[in-house]
Amino acid sequence: MKRSRKVKIGVFFILLTVILVASSCAKRSLIMEESEKRGKPGEEIIVQRSDKQAPRWVFDPEFQVEKEKREKFIVVLSDIQHKERRAAERIAEGELRKRIAEGIKTLVNSQFQEALAGTETSFTQSFESYVATVADNVPVVGLIVTDTYWEKIQKFKTRKEFEYFFRIVKRAKMPYENYIQSRDKAWSDVLQNVQNERERAQLENLITEMKRRDEV
Repeated sequence: MKRSRKVKIGVFFILLTVILVASSCAKRSLIMEESEKRGKPGEEIIVQRSDKQAPRWVFDPEFQVEKEKREKFIVVLSDIQHKERRAAERIAEGELRKRIAEGIKTLVNSQFQEALAGTETSFTQSFESYVATVADNVPVVGLIVTDTYWEKIQKFKTRKEFEYFFRIVKRAKMPYENYIQSRDKAWSDVLQNVQNERERAQLENLITEMKRRDEV
């Protein structure tokens, strides 16, 4: 009995020693890992990413119209940084819808200006309000997220202290035809409310010119 008890006590002390040594090694390795890391304050290092290198599309404009084979698309990008990857994903997708809505407003204005160029029609305050109404009433239809790229980045706060954050870049596409249909519907609604016959005729001509340019 005494011998058995001594054996148990011996085993207990051995296990305790192993745990203490392992714990000590873990602490030492953690300290060593921290002490080995050096960087300039503000320096950022990519420690992990979804691809071997950033895809080419990551460097594209945030909003553009591009042609793939015989079909045109409106393409938007969002580039978000956040400490949590899931949060960054959600914010990036919301940002895509925001940017395409803003881009569509700019597109409506630029297409109207192009159609207006070379004509004798003057851009009156009434026309300005018509364009603004259309720009505000073109819905985003058929936007699909097509690509996602992410990076985990280590940012040094001091030479030793650092923090991690994620960079998420998303790309989405919307068929250009969807935009045309929504835009023309908005213009049609505006025309119905134009009381001045001369202005209505001018707008109809400009809308015809915009449609002609879409086909080029």
